[in-house]
Amino acid sequence: MKLNSSRTRRGAQALVEFTLVVPVLFLLLLGILDFGRVGFYYVASAGLSRTAARYGAAYNDGIGFTDAQIVAYVKQQSDAATMRNLTEPAACGTNTPPSPLTACYQPPVGQTYIFIDRSNFATIPKFIKVSIVYHFEPTTPMIRAIFPTYYLVSTASMETEF
Repeated sequence: MKLNSSRTRRGAQALVEFTLVVPVLFLLLLGILDFGRVGFYYVASAGLSRTAARYGAAYNDGIGFTDAQIVAYVKQQSDAATMRNLTEPAACGTNTPPSPLTACYQPPVGQTYIFIDRSNFATIPKFIKVSIVYHFEPTTPMIRAIFPTYYLVSTASMETEF
């Protein structure tokens, strides 16, 4: 009889320890997933900016592709990478985003802005610079309390073929 009651106490102790440890492990797991998402979106935004710069630098009847053509081409790829609503904000202009970002260059949560800079087309060689800004917000409440908002900015520039 005495042996059976000590087993019950050990089982109850294990249950209490389990209930204390599980929330911490669960939050740790969700935090790891959030940091993985940041890495995914950074790699995706770097790839999008590189693809847009490559497309904008390509030869097209001697004049190159327009900004609208570049945005339309990259928008398909951004939708596939779950970076929704790729837009080129008209109010900001087309210059490369400053560091730190001003309010004009900050997209709403989960949206993406693209900036196509052709400011040095007067010189030779001509370069096109494309910047992608994505607004990331963590899903884990504790991570969101530490890092409430994060803007992923990636820029690529390429020499034009025309």
